[in-house]
Amino acid sequence: LIPPARQTVAEYAVLHRLLSNQGGGYVGRWHHEKAPYLVGPMETLNRLDYLTTVVVGPGQSGKTEIAQNWLQKSIETDPADMLWYMQTDPGLESYVKSRINPMITSHPGMGMRLGTRAIDDSLHFKRFEGMHVEFLSASANNVINKSAPRIVADEVDAYDPALGDIKTLLDVRRQTFGRQSMLLAMSHPDQARGIIPERDWAAGIMAMYADSDRRVWYWPCPHCGAWSSPVPTAARYMVLQYDDQQSLDEIERNARLICPVNGCVIEDRERRAMNVAAYRSPFGGWIGDGQELTQDGKVIGELVARKSAGFWIVGVMSPFILGGIGGLARAKVKAERELEVSGEDKALRQVTVKQFGFPYAPTRGVGSIDANVLAERGDTELKLGIVPDGVRFITMAVDTQLANWEWLARGWGVGSQSWVIDRGRIPGDPATSAEDWDRLLELYAKTFPLADGTGRRMPVRAMGFDSAGQPGVTQQAYAAWRRWKRNQHPRLIGKIAGRDAWTLIPTKGADALAAQRLVVTYPDTARKANKAASGGTVPVARFNPNLFKDDLAGQLQRADIGDWYVHFPHALRSPEQPHVWFEQLTSESQLKNGRWEKNAPGRRNEALDLMVMNHVIAQLHGLHGIDWTKPPSWAKPWDTNSSILKNGAPLPAANAAPGSTPAAPANGTQSKKSAVHRYR
Repeated sequence: LIPPARQTVAEYAVLHRLLSNQGGGYVGRWHHEKAPYLVGPMETLNRLDYLTTVVVGPGQSGKTEIAQNWLQKSIETDPADMLWYMQTDPGLESYVKSRINPMITSHPGMGMRLGTRAIDDSLHFKRFEGMHVEFLSASANNVINKSAPRIVADEVDAYDPALGDIKTLLDVRRQTFGRQSMLLAMSHPDQARGIIPERDWAAGIMAMYADSDRRVWYWPCPHCGAWSSPVPTAARYMVLQYDDQQSLDEIERNARLICPVNGCVIEDRERRAMNVAAYRSPFGGWIGDGQELTQDGKVIGELVARKSAGFWIVGVMSPFILGGIGGLARAKVKAERELEVSGEDKALRQVTVKQFGFPYAPTRGVGSIDANVLAERGDTELKLGIVPDGVRFITMAVDTQLANWEWLARGWGVGSQSWVIDRGRIPGDPATSAEDWDRLLELYAKTFPLADGTGRRMPVRAMGFDSAGQPGVTQQAYAAWRRWKRNQHPRLIGKIAGRDAWTLIPTKGADALAAQRLVVTYPDTARKANKAASGGTVPVARFNPNLFKDDLAGQLQRADIGDWYVHFPHALRSPEQPHVWFEQLTSESQLKNGRWEKNAPGRRNEALDLMVMNHVIAQLHGLHGIDWTKPPSWAKPWDTNSSILKNGAPLPAANAAPGSTPAAPANGTQSKKSAVHRYR
């Protein structure tokens, strides 16, 4: 008569689950330390504040064990009828024979409760004391006329597309049980088309994950202690790095994880301790919507209250991957090379989805854009250095060269149309001269006259500068930012899309193809080897150059004026062909694996890099999220734009934009000394 103890599925598994892998593999009691990321999903299965648990993950990551542990606990201590769906009858029958039946045999608590009649124990139906379990293929006939408070939907992205929204169908099967019901949905993300939720997660397991509290796994770097995540949507994404030009054996041997905060190189053997450290942290390794994890492991904010708990497992988290992270890298490069030869992406899709656990984004075919065709769009009514009608705000990008800096200002307007405003070069020594770096403050202070002839001027909303290059450049770039920050030049606008939006920020392109689109990190540049980082002070906008070059290619291919169209002043053309600036803009092409490379060694690509970097800064400041029917004050039409300067001062505005730069004199004349002095 004594009721069973209140236990989560995770707690019960530690005490009662036995693993017996015939033919090899681990044999013995269940230990959370083997795959600690499974604990979070198991702890939500018997909570009444959730109706659904969603688990995204690659094959052989242990996610099906979540369902088996739930089954064992249900049979032995907490009986309730269960429906268990898989994609096909043959696959389901094989699974019951190879996994479920041996599990019942290995656990006396399950076997003694199994019915003794022939009809109580079949491949599709098993009756236990107080409950029964039906193992069904996901077909229209099996989904209707069924009812149970507990439902397992395994590999939902492999179900027949004709079923439609499987979650809606399964919710009907358990709706009479209300808060006492639970749906456990698991799959690798076959139906997603990329990692951008609003665009790519319209169906399958990623659509369910999008409706959940979207938890991702964070673990600490074993060298500097900074926390980051191997999940590509995380604020600080830890990438798998390898040289895809090496042989497959060398790639497998040399692949490493790279800490996104301080660039620490992490070996495959260190992953287990990272997983365990994450599990033993106060937050258990999982961080979801509404929460933010600082670099030193402090949780800020509260997890949003949703009816679905969502967990995203990726391949580099799993201890079960064949060959470790080197095996993952090898498989991906091999598939990319097959794509290069055959043009077929089936192998690459399988590796991405089923081994990495990432949604697969098919490589977009980007046609070759001719420099002369772009040059023909040069508009004689647009003048370099003058802000044309339509521009609402300006970004600026600075590219570091051997003996100078190249810069370009780009204006942005309704529908994300853009205009090249001006360009130039600043001579100097980026690798050694702090004084030369300080000359960039003049650029940051630059304002541009409006084309209406009123004398009003538009300042630069934000500026990004390249912090990579020859030895010494990164050190000088970070030191310059710290120096400028002491004099209050860079200003933090706040958080936009979860990223810190600074008005002046170093940038760095990521090498990995799978790198996150855009993230702001704070590398601890003063750290000592093997010392835990307490958090850096310099923000760095790290971006995926391949994705942003994809975007630019799409923008340049648009020949009719509209959203994302790029306007060019006629002065960007050379007196005769070849048009040098436009040749730089088209100096690279996209390979079949998605990487962009120069069309010929030694070709100049500054124009391309500067256009991309401007887009990075504009996105950092919320370009993609602007509602142009009611834009922020700094992106309004000129007469009401809070950042416009008149007679050396901003126009009156109650809601002047935070972080707007001080004004230049209306006539635009100033000495270097006066400009720098005014900012100090």
